[in-house]
Formats: sequence, C-alpha cells, structure tokens
Amino acid sequence: YEAKYGHAPEVTEPGVWVKVINPELFQSLNALFVVGMTPLIVGFFAWLNARRQITTARKVFFGLCLTTASLLLMALAGVFADGGAAKVSGLWLVGFYGVITVGELLLSPMGLSLVTKLAPKRLVGLAMGGWFLATAFGNNFSGFFGGIQGLMSPVSFFLLLAGLAGLVALYLRIVLPKLDATIKQYRG
Repeated sequence: YEAKYGHAPEVTEPGVWVKVINPELFQSLNALFVVGMTPLIVGFFAWLNARRQITTARKVFFGLCLTTASLLLMALAGVFADGGAAKVSGLWLVGFYGVITVGELLLSPMGLSLVTKLAPKRLVGLAMGGWFLATAFGNNFSGFFGGIQGLMSPVSFFLLLAGLAGLVALYLRIVLPKLDATIKQYRG
C-alpha cells in the first residue's frame, strides 16, 4: 500500500465504522428522475411553446448541452476527489443523474420524433431501426470508454467525454438552421 500510494493506510479505531454508500445505488436515481421529471419537462415545453415555438431539433440540441454540462459536473467532482484519492459527497452523483436525465429526456424521445417526422412513410420502421442500431453502437462504444477509464484520472476522463459531447452539440448548433428548415419543409 505504501509503495503504491506513498503513505500508510488510514486505519479506524476498533468498533468505529465508516458510513459509505455504494455508488451503484445512485443508478436507480435515473429511473426516479425519468418518472418525476417527465411531467415537468412536458409542462415546461407546453408553457414555452405557448409563448415561442421551440423546434424538436432545438430540444435535441438542448439535451446535448445538458449532457455536456452533466459530464463537466462530474469533472468538477473529480477535482474535489483529488484524482480519486479522496471521497466526495454522493450529492455529486445525484446532481449528475438529475442533469443527465433531463438531457436524456430531450435527446431520446425527441430524436425518435425527428426520425418519424423526416423519414419517408414507407421507411419509418427502417429509420427507427437505424436509430436503435446507432444506439447499440453507442452502447458498445461506452464499453471502450469503460476500458480506458482506469487509465485516466477522473477529471481527464470526464473532460474527454464532455469534450466529445460538446463537439457533437457544436456540430448540431451549426447545422440547426438547415435542420429546422428541413423539418419545416417536410412537416408543413
């Protein structure tokens, strides 16, 4: 231990327990946030659409921005964790899951909505299959990132992911006017 970390392990007094929560338990927050936040997000966009039309493509863009923000939040938690050497509050994970769930609620259903709106009627099923195939590739790619996570500091890892998500959001922002025009052309 001393060779690896440079100091003797911290030992607690006999009979003293360190209270910890397994991080895996926080994954259930995603489902809780999906159920709890969906009506709020639907109500928010209904209220917003009454004042100003927000396109489906813009909702996807906002979802990508929120995904990037959630990863930046985890990078910040990594700074406070001193590269994984110190424990940080579980509230960082609560905040992460809260932000990324809202981003997910804007990305996934809105992306599927775009696929059904823009695909020719006879190819809607095939286009949705393409959406799910892309999701499968993304899930497979996350396995690659899980493999390299141990080779990087938490800050570097989450900054890498945030940078990639941010690049996709930037690209979408650049093509947003063209995408909005295409949606308007085929929808109306």
